[in-house]
Amino acid sequence: MNRERLFFNDENHGMTPKEVQEFINQTKFKTVESIQFGPHWLETWYFTPLPKEYHSKCLYVCDFCLFFCVHKKEYLRHSRKCTVRHPPGDEIYRDKDISFFEVDGTLQRVYCENLSLISRMFLDHKNVYNTIEAFLFYVLCEVKDDGFHFVGYFSKEKVSVNTNNLSCILVMPFC
Repeated sequence: MNRERLFFNDENHGMTPKEVQEFINQTKFKTVESIQFGPHWLETWYFTPLPKEYHSKCLYVCDFCLFFCVHKKEYLRHSRKCTVRHPPGDEIYRDKDISFFEVDGTLQRVYCENLSLISRMFLDHKNVYNTIEAFLFYVLCEVKDDGFHFVGYFSKEKVSVNTNNLSCILVMPFC
């Protein structure tokens, strides 16, 4: 058996050892050290490929619409004006204070891209370079008096040639 085959890791999506090393070097340092996610402060765990203007010690994220803010003042202003109280898409399940929404990556591209970027902060092998439009996102929310607060999600390919039902799953660390 080929020695390289013994060390094959399909999480690398067919990358050569040289490409894997380049990826490791590029993603060695976190672009954001922490996030304020609604009322929760979280230290991020991994690099996230955010645009340079979002690289900061702390990024503020609305837990309703997933809007990113670099400055606390901007976040507070956004929080006062934000009318979004649930994820885009259709509510497909509710039991007491838990709810799931189905969000189509084609119809809600920005929301789903932000969801993927947040995921990358906590999942080392989250691939954010796939086409968002190819996925359905099932967003888990905690239902409170002021709305539906994001706590996690899973995604799946709309059409999968190799019958992959689950693409990614994340539950926020504060849960």
